[in-house]
Amino acid sequence: MTTRRRYEILLPIRHNDGRSILVQETQTLQQTLRDVIDRFGAMSYSPNSILGVWKSEDGKPYDDDLFLLTVDVEDIPENRAFFVEFKKTLLERFKQKDIYMVTYLLEVV
Repeated sequence: MTTRRRYEILLPIRHNDGRSILVQETQTLQQTLRDVIDRFGAMSYSPNSILGVWKSEDGKPYDDDLFLLTVDVEDIPENRAFFVEFKKTLLERFKQKDIYMVTYLLEVV
């Protein structure tokens, strides 16, 4: 058995102002997937929409349509550092107030 770390990233389908990323900026999503594949050689991507609702610090509500990007990697500091920096890139690339990213240990059988 191998211990790995999973990173799950919720990627928006729309910008905060409602503009469609899939229709108006398809290269944004494509570049994101390519970045992960180029770095790790694999990823999983769910094209099924996940609906999310959240409130910003000022109380403004946001309704999100999201995709799930999943990446399983070796649990080493260099990979964690990549994802910390990658989140900053995604915030700019997708023009978001936040990008939800979680990580947890996996035991691959």
